[in-house]
Amino acid sequence: MLRILLFLVLVISTSECIKIPQKPSTPLAWWQEGIIYQIYPRSHMDSNGDGIGDLVGIENKLDHFVDIGVGAVWISPIYKSPMKDFGYDISNFTDIEPIFGNMSTFKSLSDALKARGIKLVMDFVPNHSSDEHPWFQLSVNRVEPYTDYYVWKDAKGFDENGQPIVPNNWISVFGGSAWEWREERQQFYLHQFVVEQPDLNYENPKVMIQMLAAVKFWLDMGVDGLRVDAVPHMFEDPELRDQLEDPNRPPESRPDEWRYWLHTMTYNLPKTLDAMAEFRKLIDIYSALDGRERCMMVEVTMLKLDELFEYYGSEKRPIAHFPFNFEFINRIKKDFNADQILDLVDEWFTKMPEGKTANWLVGNHDNHRVAARFGDYVIDPFNMIIHLLPGSSVTYYGEEIGMQDTWISWEDTVDPAGCNAGPERYELFSRDPERTPMQWDDTKNSGFSTANKTWLPINENYPNLNAKAQRGVNETHLEIYKKISQLRKTNTWKYGSLETKALYSGKVFAFSRIFNANGFIVLANFGGEELVIDAYRQLDGIPLYATVYSRSSGFVPETIFVGDIVETKRITIGGRHSLILEF
Repeated sequence: MLRILLFLVLVISTSECIKIPQKPSTPLAWWQEGIIYQIYPRSHMDSNGDGIGDLVGIENKLDHFVDIGVGAVWISPIYKSPMKDFGYDISNFTDIEPIFGNMSTFKSLSDALKARGIKLVMDFVPNHSSDEHPWFQLSVNRVEPYTDYYVWKDAKGFDENGQPIVPNNWISVFGGSAWEWREERQQFYLHQFVVEQPDLNYENPKVMIQMLAAVKFWLDMGVDGLRVDAVPHMFEDPELRDQLEDPNRPPESRPDEWRYWLHTMTYNLPKTLDAMAEFRKLIDIYSALDGRERCMMVEVTMLKLDELFEYYGSEKRPIAHFPFNFEFINRIKKDFNADQILDLVDEWFTKMPEGKTANWLVGNHDNHRVAARFGDYVIDPFNMIIHLLPGSSVTYYGEEIGMQDTWISWEDTVDPAGCNAGPERYELFSRDPERTPMQWDDTKNSGFSTANKTWLPINENYPNLNAKAQRGVNETHLEIYKKISQLRKTNTWKYGSLETKALYSGKVFAFSRIFNANGFIVLANFGGEELVIDAYRQLDGIPLYATVYSRSSGFVPETIFVGDIVETKRITIGGRHSLILEF
């Protein structure tokens, strides 16, 4: 009797859900409707054999985006740069780095994207420049009006050896003091990232004017949107007060590491919202003048969604079209279950300001690939979830084929976050493993480059794991991804209702989207055992029968196939597999 009761509890156990009604069928903006695909340009495609991806290489592979149904590409920084942080250290905000190309190749790429109906989003980095930027060189020497373009502070004093003492205990994101002394000026400058990335001083209104001019330059060049990087770092405590230790820091962290401290003196200060609102004003002016909508998405990481959602702004003072949603990266850990996904999704929709658009992603250039974090089995269900929930969605290059992290030796490590940590600890911090070249085919260097050596090593699994091997082959990650992207073009996805649930004691995450009685169901079994799921009773508005639209790669059991009509009271899904049904 006890066993029977336990079984019944397992079968009917569900977690509370959220229900969102269907919406009026008003057209969506491009950034709401199409998948946004992040290109890391060094790793996309090398056209000239130097081992580094470039703009011509991106243009040569545009048909890949058409094939997989991408609506926009976001290109990580391609501005002129000494490459100390691989493009995020910018020496000219209105020119192209020669490694990638020039303004002519940029214009060619832009035109080719437009011809294919694909929008172009540029990565924009307002917090800092390169120390090779002319502004910084002039600021070091106190040449007006550039004297106060950067955050300069006097030494706190001098030690017994006559060495200047840093103004406070602020630590760089990449480790070590955030202050660097310049003899010429006899002052420290602030760098919240690498030493070669001095922080711009937004207390000086002339800096904002210059950065708005840079944004205007790219809007005039025809870009459709901006992804704004490192936004919360833009302002600092004017009193230079010390940071406090983070009571929840990892036990192995050290005082010279970013994660050891709270960052209340340098992160998300109130003036940051005001600055972002100015960027949005300029973007909206362009949209109003020609009727072509632009988008501003911002990179902000917050522990509390209430604070993150401030970056949406308000109706009277809009800021971002959306702040990036890093919840799948920050909250979902290796031993996750469906309850945690449900909590994450429901909290976002419950707290998100009315009239705003959600967004979803599972990876980017700063975090290990999703397959490395959880295992290959999550590739298809996570793509189903993030691209079929209501809202904008972002794909990090290679996620469409299930690319994995690549182990990088200390000798091959180039990421400053890893290099600064040293040979014993570099693997804790390096972002190189998730940045390796795109795996196009099984030829030399995975078809990425003809060079004898690429800027980062290519994963040894490329002969089998590549785009060519998956294209046109049923139920590969790539073909499943394409079916998912096709579903986003339906009215059901655009305007349909949403109901979410975690079923079977957190083993299954389920949601439905319904529009005028037509709809689809996504069922992801994250447990290790086969389950028989009763979607008919667990989700409202589900008919007794539905058609299998797509299933995860290698799906079991081999009794359910795409195109089959199944009874929704008894849907069998193998452990760690997922299914999409339509009706």
